[in-house]
Amino acid sequence: IDIIAGKGLLGFDPPRLAVQVKSGDDPIDVKIMRELQGVMKNFGATQGLIVAWGGYRQSVAKEAARLFFEIRLWDSGDLVRMIQAHYDGLPDGLQADLPLKRIWTLVPSEE
Repeated sequence: IDIIAGKGLLGFDPPRLAVQVKSGDDPIDVKIMRELQGVMKNFGATQGLIVAWGGYRQSVAKEAARLFFEIRLWDSGDLVRMIQAHYDGLPDGLQADLPLKRIWTLVPSEE
């Protein structure tokens, strides 16, 4: 497991989250999701997140639908969208580690 987190001042309060990050280019299979379920039980986590840069196999998407209230799946696109959506709310230290600059561009009108 890569990240264990909880709510509250010390991170002990629910919800408790276990995060597994896979940075390889290959799509992950359902084995990774089942491993995360086991780790969640061992750590008392109520929610899980798998971030897989290479995406997921179809079998993982089917299993994830069954586990909708327990586990979420993010691919590279989801991760980038979440960073963009919440970047301004990230702590200064994280923004320093991941310096992004907003760029404005003119969008041609559709006629």
